Formats: sequence, structure tokens, C-alpha cells
Amino acid sequence: MLFAFTFAVLVPAPAAIPAIVLKLFELAGFGLLIVTALGRLWCLSYIAGIKNEVMVTEGPYSVVRNPLYAFNFIGAVAFGLAVANPLLAALLAAGFSVFYPSVVRHEEAVMAQVFGETYARYRDSTPRWLPRWSNFHEPGSWSINPRRFRGGMLDAMWFLWAFVIWKIFEEIGILQWIRGI
Repeated sequence: MLFAFTFAVLVPAPAAIPAIVLKLFELAGFGLLIVTALGRLWCLSYIAGIKNEVMVTEGPYSVVRNPLYAFNFIGAVAFGLAVANPLLAALLAAGFSVFYPSVVRHEEAVMAQVFGETYARYRDSTPRWLPRWSNFHEPGSWSINPRRFRGGMLDAMWFLWAFVIWKIFEEIGILQWIRGI
């Protein structure tokens, strides 16, 4: 995220893009940042305190095997849009597409080793990246580890925090000052 923030500060959006289009990017990006934060919280509510101990296949994990990563992708692209820099959005999407597949392959190998046939059935019925909403199911209730959930809440919203810091920098003129150096 530090790369994204630094890039956004140092490389303004292309001047050829009309201001109204950049404003629409910003609004769409902000909306997607909210979706990202809420999605990450949704995932956290299912795995806080039990990740790597229990194989979670309910809620967001019933429609896609990697919902946190899917929301991270949305958040990365959304940040680029929210700071009105479509080039940054494209770079973050490309970076994600290069970096995350190897992370996921490693995690899937660990899950297969730990959970065996149970994970194999889950892997075969649940897509890796694109949700299959027809798979959606959730329990009537579930337990949450409040300490872990509380600890993860700020982390779940870091894309929004980055945008808030961006807006503060923009409002007090730091961005213009840095770009003028």
C-alpha cells in the first residue's frame, strides 16, 4: 500500500482525462472501498480466531475460496480509482495478478495437507476467484472470537484509512506541495 500511496502522490492522473471523469473515478473508487471494508469484515467474522484451525466453508467462503483476496483486489483497484488515478488502478490490478496467485497456490497446498479430502471436495466445488453465488449458504449462528475480531477490524479497513489520509493530504495542500518540489 505504501507503493500505491507514493505512486499516487508522485504521479498525478494523466492531464488528458477530463476532470468530471476523474471525479466519477473517485466516487466509484470510494464506493468500492466501502464494499472492500465491509467484505473484509464479513470474512473476518467467519475466520477470526479459528483460521488455520478449522476449515471455514460458510458465508463468503461458500461462494469463493479466497474471499479476502478477492476483496483485496477490489480494494487495490478501488484505491487507484478513489485517488483519481486510473494508471495506478491498472498497475495495482496487474501487481495483484502477478503476486497473489503464488500466495494462493502455497495456501492451497497447506490446506490440502492439513484438511485432506475435506479440502479437496471444497476446492472442487468452490471457485478460487469469481464467486458462485448459487453456492451461498450460512449457518443460523456462529461464534466469533471478539478479541480477534476487534483486532482485525482496523486491519479490515486499511484501504479506507489510506484514502482518508489521501484526502487529508489533498485538503491541506501536501500533495500539491510535494508535486511542486
